Amino acid sequence: MKRIALILALAFAAGMLFTAGCVQSPGIPGIPTASPTSGAPGTLTTGPTQQLPADYSMEFQVQSNGNNVNPMMEVSLRGGNGFNLDTRIDVTQTEPDGSVQTATMLPPFYQGQTVTFPCSADKNRIEIWVTAPTGQYKVYDQVIPFKTLNPY
Repeated sequence: MKRIALILALAFAAGMLFTAGCVQSPGIPGIPTASPTSGAPGTLTTGPTQQLPADYSMEFQVQSNGNNVNPMMEVSLRGGNGFNLDTRIDVTQTEPDGSVQTATMLPPFYQGQTVTFPCSADKNRIEIWVTAPTGQYKVYDQVIPFKTLNPY
């Protein structure tokens, strides 16, 4: 009797393992698209973003230095599973006048790796593109208001 229960339990477990992969939804393709009216380069209109697959994830921090005399926008790499797998990070900053600046982070990636841009003291659009083994993903697209050190 114990032998039958063990065989049934093993068969059930094997069945669960075989069907587990069949219920996952397919990932979003890594080829980003942007319509001309939404997220066009050189504008402050943001576009759609994508999520990296979990194995290639990266986390970023975007902030201004808050200094009106020498305004700077900083993008820092904070962590993620893709440190050893992703091959490139491209960061684009767009100012209100339409001027665009780009910087690239290349491996070896490390926590705290940063790119800095001179920026507008009003607001700036930051886009982050990560190139993973499965394609290129636009993971961040936000208009960041510049904040001063003294808000009064």
